[in-house]
Order: sequence, then structure tokens, then C-alpha cells
Amino acid sequence: MSLSAASGSSDDVRTSVGAMAKKDRATGDTALTVDEATAIAKHAEEGRLDMDDPDVRRVVGEANRLLVRSGVWGVPEGSRQRRRRRLLAAGAFLLVVSWLAGLFLPLFIRLTE
Repeated sequence: MSLSAASGSSDDVRTSVGAMAKKDRATGDTALTVDEATAIAKHAEEGRLDMDDPDVRRVVGEANRLLVRSGVWGVPEGSRQRRRRRLLAAGAFLLVVSWLAGLFLPLFIRLTE
């Protein structure tokens, strides 16, 4: 049985194949979500997929790698979460630097007088 036959309706198949056709720019792997990877791994484990097909085997391997990575490192964060985390870190850094400047700048000014 192929990957498309293991999924639900034909509309679901077209949607999931279209989603899997996207390539991840950093690694070159197809961009799978954790939910898609879980469904693919479940179908492969239950024997619903034709593992003789090299494309199916490749997608199942990517799904398994994604599940292992998400189990170890957590669910991959989006660019919006990364941007928010960087902004928070930059704000905390500026707060600490301004506090240190307010603490030591008057001391240096008095010592130079």
C-alpha cells in the first residue's frame, strides 16, 4: 500500500502530499509537522505503507527523525517564537547594561574629579 492510500480521503492526500513537497531550506528535508510525522510513523508501524518504495521509505525516515528530534529538543519553534525570544534576551541585556552603567558611572565620575 502506498503513502497516499494509507491516508484518508483524496483531498487529505493532496493536501498532505503538497505539504510534504515543501523543502526545508536549511536541511533539504521535506517540511513535516509533528502531527504529520506522528501519523506517518503510526501508519508505517501498523504496516499500512509500502516500504519497498524508496520515496515512502525516505518520508518515513524523515518522520522518525523528526519525532526523535522533537522528543529530545521539544517541538521545533517557529520564526515568530524565535524572534520573540531574541527580543526578550536583547531587552534583558539592555536592562542589565543600563543598571550597571547607572551603578558605576557616578562612581567613575567622582573618582575622576
